[in-house]
Amino acid sequence: MRIKEPNRKLKIAFLCLCIAFAVLAVAGLAGFRSLFRIYDGKIPIIAGNHKPIDIGALPTPNAELFDQALSKDTDYYETGEITEVPIYEQNKIDRFIISMVIVVQNGSIKSEQKQTDMIFIASYNQLLQQFTIVSVARDTIVPLGDEGWKRINAAYARGGVGLLINTLNDLFGLDIQNYVLTGTDELKILADGIDGIPATLTRQEAKYINEQTGSSLSAGKQQLNGEQIVTLLLDRTSDNKGDLGRAERQLTIVHDAFVYLQEKFDSSFLYPFFHTIFRNVRSNLGFEELRGVGYEMAVADDLTIKTVRFPFDNSFTELNMDGSYAILPEFEKCRILLQQTLYGKEVQ
Repeated sequence: MRIKEPNRKLKIAFLCLCIAFAVLAVAGLAGFRSLFRIYDGKIPIIAGNHKPIDIGALPTPNAELFDQALSKDTDYYETGEITEVPIYEQNKIDRFIISMVIVVQNGSIKSEQKQTDMIFIASYNQLLQQFTIVSVARDTIVPLGDEGWKRINAAYARGGVGLLINTLNDLFGLDIQNYVLTGTDELKILADGIDGIPATLTRQEAKYINEQTGSSLSAGKQQLNGEQIVTLLLDRTSDNKGDLGRAERQLTIVHDAFVYLQEKFDSSFLYPFFHTIFRNVRSNLGFEELRGVGYEMAVADDLTIKTVRFPFDNSFTELNMDGSYAILPEFEKCRILLQQTLYGKEVQ
């Protein structure tokens, strides 16, 4: 999907913002971090003899596998078993591509209950001026070390964003080292801070939001407030696609929000917007990366955004048992497709 060229006003505003952040950094990085709290709880990146998962040794889809995946479902925060796992260092695949995992935790990022229904892989290709967002269906099941087969969001619940990143890197041959973490509570604040986000609702989606929030929305284009947009992002019942439909809906909302923000940006809006972001997200992205990626996207002459659902079409098996549902990907096919999506090539 192609996004229109940013206007001159946006470029100037972003340049002014970058200069302001540079002054803050020179004045003292410790103060900068304290002000925005973006690095609170930063997950370390460590080198080591980490052995990746052998995709060829993974079993083929079957009902017994699904039963195994669900038989040990655990709320780790209730058992005290949560351990923040460090991120294992990876060799960079393409120095012009910056990749990260974006997690929206259910509730607040201040909560110890690390549950999430929203997992994204994002990358920015500096040469192609292309921003790629991959929405990972929560019900995708993956091997999770000694835990056996689990839904992919269990990686985040069990070992935080570090275990989630390591799992994605191991299974699909990626080089992700960075993350951005927020919560649905903080996402509501962010959406309200930009006067809501536009969305074109189906009749079923409008009905779902109304039932959950007491709103009176109708089908068609609507400006949704924070509570309404989060409700829509979590909706998995307004169509017959379940978690796959939810992942697709999330991508539509991300795309529409991207376009809306680009149209809304001006010099008076920009600084308070980013101030709000930095107070309501956690990340290990360095100052130079945050500033550089943001500025490059603002001044790009031909910026495009691509949105992709994971697992890809014709690359997974849907499994149902005793009222439970999961998605088992064809790992080798998904590895190739995901690498092509993020890097434009298969990684040897």
